[in-house]
Amino acid sequence: MERNSYTQGLQIAFMGDPTEENQEFPFDGSSSTGFSNPNFSQGLQGHHDVRVFGFQQSSLDDRFSQLNLNDIENPTRIVGSDFGPAPIGLLHENSFNGRHVLRSLPSQNMVVDRSPNYSPSTFIEHNVFDFDTNTQRRTPPFERPYNLCDPMRSVNGFGSTMMRPSMHDHQHQPFYSPPPRQLPRENSSYYYIPPLRELKAGDICTVAKDRDRCLALQKKLDNEVLTRGEIDMIFMEVKDHLHELMVHRFANYLIQKLFKAINNEQRTQLLLLLIRSHQRFFQVCTNLYGSRTIQKFIEIINIQEQRCILLSALKPIAITLAKDSNGHHIFEPCLKKFSSAETMHLMDGIIQHCVDIAINKSGCCALQQCLTHANDEVSEHFLVRIVANALFLSEDKYGNYVVQFVLQMGLPWVTSMIIGQLQGSFVSLCFSKYGSNVVEKCMKESEEQLSARVIMEILNDPDYLKVFGHDYGNFVIQSALLASKGHANLGIHNAIHCLIRKHYSFLQSSPFGRRILSAASKCRRS
Repeated sequence: MERNSYTQGLQIAFMGDPTEENQEFPFDGSSSTGFSNPNFSQGLQGHHDVRVFGFQQSSLDDRFSQLNLNDIENPTRIVGSDFGPAPIGLLHENSFNGRHVLRSLPSQNMVVDRSPNYSPSTFIEHNVFDFDTNTQRRTPPFERPYNLCDPMRSVNGFGSTMMRPSMHDHQHQPFYSPPPRQLPRENSSYYYIPPLRELKAGDICTVAKDRDRCLALQKKLDNEVLTRGEIDMIFMEVKDHLHELMVHRFANYLIQKLFKAINNEQRTQLLLLLIRSHQRFFQVCTNLYGSRTIQKFIEIINIQEQRCILLSALKPIAITLAKDSNGHHIFEPCLKKFSSAETMHLMDGIIQHCVDIAINKSGCCALQQCLTHANDEVSEHFLVRIVANALFLSEDKYGNYVVQFVLQMGLPWVTSMIIGQLQGSFVSLCFSKYGSNVVEKCMKESEEQLSARVIMEILNDPDYLKVFGHDYGNFVIQSALLASKGHANLGIHNAIHCLIRKHYSFLQSSPFGRRILSAASKCRRS
């Protein structure tokens, strides 16, 4: 019978196999295999001060005869005799109804039921040790928090361990993850909302700010299970707290659903309440949740009066909204949903300040949205101002994205005008982190003639070698190799290769020059 170090020093009190009846096990930690553990006497002290006692050199029959099994009051109790307290042992599964002996203190003797239906009632009873026949080790039951009676993980109906801590690690924690939190089902009582007629004044706002109950109320609005009177009741409750609810992380979704469920007259009334305070309306537009709610309003409104109300409120704050990280998202649904005539007044202020907006982080995104969705007339006003300030915008941290976007639109007259504005400055732009991107885009997006014009200006400059070895300029030369390769006239492409061969040693000694050599090699192979 194999036993590991965890069972060394523990005497088996009753054996089911009579052939091993008189075997003795020393308490000092030594064994026939040569294993020695000098700290064994302290090995189990961490398990709630459970004391372990071993038998002396005597047979099992002698010790069995000394046990007092005649306890009349409690026949299942085993009391230690004169040789000391009864040891912790493993009783045979078929003996004494499967009960184990436990000695926590010399003055205490207790037996704990190990049947599958047993539930410990005291703190000490949790310290009973179970024996796992698969691993041949004794396992504290508090290490087995789940599936104690799972037949797939148990022996004789008792759950096996899920971890194997060191016998000297008294502070070891069970290596298991707690079960995931079970979210309530949609049809459970967790989402229960009493009938709306039973709610008191102000309860709707409280429900709207609670995640689960707000979700349940939204589903009722979506499924059209509420009567017109109940919808009117919700509307009357929330209209006086409209700004507060629109910026709330949960309530804003209820306002969006409600705006869709109410009639046009109530929508108009809600919009008038929304814009009544210009300051609070601006706070809603620049809020993350408020901006999403305004965008939903724009998608839903369908009459001229409501459009005029909203656009008249947006016009004075259009420039500020265009520069706001949340507010600039409002322009896209406006341009998609409303006609050009309706949005003309909204776009006037943005056109006048488009350069100032283009150099803003959020403004450059808003400007690209305007160029994407605006009609030809409005777009032309934007493009004229952008082309006139192309050099300034190309060197800006955010403005260069606007210039690249305009070049990517593929309008030949616009591309030609931008290249004309940048002519004479291409070399200096090659040394700029942002301007070099614009130069590359000019070569990629323009026609062959215009692209050759940009490349020749760089190659004919006295400082062209500095461009080859610059950390940003080398990318421009790599783009020039690719752009000139597709030209019908390969003269420019060959000219670049001649310059590379001419200054090969210089490029080989420069980390950025070696990038150009690698790009040239790939071009030749392809």
